[in-house]
Amino acid sequence: MLAERIAEIDCVEDLFNLFKLDFDKHAVKVYRLHILKYFGQMIGDIEARRPPPSEEDRAILYASALLQSHDRYALGECSCEPSVFPGVRQVLVPLGLKKREV
Repeated sequence: MLAERIAEIDCVEDLFNLFKLDFDKHAVKVYRLHILKYFGQMIGDIEARRPPPSEEDRAILYASALLQSHDRYALGECSCEPSVFPGVRQVLVPLGLKKREV
């Protein structure tokens, strides 16, 4: 089953390989968590469908969802996405570095 194969995957690159999809390595490196988060939301929507999709349809839908998630960030379609970790900004301390005069 597809769900069992996905459960055994350790990294997002293997997920692309499972579906035989090309991907932008730089985009995946930079936006890995964003891509996975969006992909997970889309999978939730797919699994909520009634009646549930067949295993064959599920594979097509999952591959499409992964590609859409990738393209959202690789193609710059999402410029205002909130941070995956919104609390990180709250704890950053400005260093107050000043430009040196030479």
